[in-house]
Amino acid sequence: MESVGDFEFSKRDLVGHGAFAVVFRGRHKQDHTKEVAIKCISKKNLAKSQTLLGKEIRILKELQHENIVALYDCQEISGSVYLVMEYCNGGDLADYLQGSPPLTPTPSPPLTPPHPPSPPLTLPPQ
Repeated sequence: MESVGDFEFSKRDLVGHGAFAVVFRGRHKQDHTKEVAIKCISKKNLAKSQTLLGKEIRILKELQHENIVALYDCQEISGSVYLVMEYCNGGDLADYLQGSPPLTPTPSPPLTPPHPPSPPLTLPPQ
């Protein structure tokens, strides 16, 4: 088992991967019922995106909302950044959208000024 702070994971428990990261299913070391997703990002793959990753981490640490995946911990270990996040089973957004009926757009109400326009300004002769 690999360790990241209070959490652990096995590289056999791969959830997914992308261009910059690999995600594993992990768990809390003390409470094995608390499942987490551990995203492993190699710093050599980041290059110019390292600043964006730092901003994303700062934002996720501050946000707490039921519709946003929670960030529990962030560690830098031997050339990689590990993000320990809330585990959401059931696939990713692309899987959900492929299995769901198409979304139908809801028309927006017309844009109207909040009050009638003012008459043109006329300046007195000088």
